[in-house]
Amino acid sequence: MTQEDVETARAAFEAWNRGDYEAWIEAFGEEAEFFPMRAQLEGRSYQGHDGLRRFIDEMFEEWEQVRFEVDEIREGGRYLAAFGRVRARGRASGVDVDVPLALVGAVRNSKIAYVRFYADRAGALEAAGLSK
Repeated sequence: MTQEDVETARAAFEAWNRGDYEAWIEAFGEEAEFFPMRAQLEGRSYQGHDGLRRFIDEMFEEWEQVRFEVDEIREGGRYLAAFGRVRARGRASGVDVDVPLALVGAVRNSKIAYVRFYADRAGALEAAGLSK
């Protein structure tokens, strides 16, 4: 990964957090694979721009607002790892959620090609080849 790849990732998080979901989608390649935690538990992923749009629709059925607050992005050889917090408010309950964020991503040709969320920092670092 390069510094340009890190900036691509940062720009995607910024687009999401300002509510510009089309810009967030455009940060991804047409064949991108996106594996948030719930999808992993259900044994599926979101693929391509249509899949990302479906993710957004499904996310906001349950959540009123969602922010990805990234404090750190570490570069690896083929992957990067991002860490921070996910802050959200339940649509029906109004309950605020604040949980750790750990994910691994890959950027190819200036587009995000792959993202997988992890339950913890150690798992993400290992998956990104950065645990040493």
